[in-house]
Amino acid sequence: MEKVKFKQLQALKHRAYAAFAQGSRLDAPDQDASRLDPISLAFVGDAYYALNLRRRLVETGIPNVQVLHLLAAEFVSAKAQAYVYRLLKDDLTEEEHLVCRRARNAYSQAPKSASVAEYHDSTALEALIGYLVLSGQNERLGQVFQKVVDYTKDYCAKQHGERN
Repeated sequence: MEKVKFKQLQALKHRAYAAFAQGSRLDAPDQDASRLDPISLAFVGDAYYALNLRRRLVETGIPNVQVLHLLAAEFVSAKAQAYVYRLLKDDLTEEEHLVCRRARNAYSQAPKSASVAEYHDSTALEALIGYLVLSGQNERLGQVFQKVVDYTKDYCAKQHGERN
């Protein structure tokens, strides 16, 4: 991701508002999803990940929104996502590995709540999900996300001792 000065950022933001409002595309060339900026992929992947995990939590019948929020926040944390990524990474295709590697190596500031390694691994997972969403690989997305859910359940069991 390139550094942008304030005036350049404001100009780009203005053009982005106009493009969005008009339903048009900025003058940037079309790119294959695997070549998009990995942080942009993670941006989309994060939203998909959070929405779909929240949906799964609601489907469990939890009647309290505060409990739903607490579980969702934990399960989309860098720590939980890093755990999931480490279990999932051996099942990825070569193209998926490349997307994850680029995302792991992208510069980003790790939050205080996670180690740098956890943050890089969680970014890789989010970029993978974003890549699958944006490349329209819906069947593969479903397969990968089911593993995400299964590994998140495993994480929950290990963290909270809730095993069947």
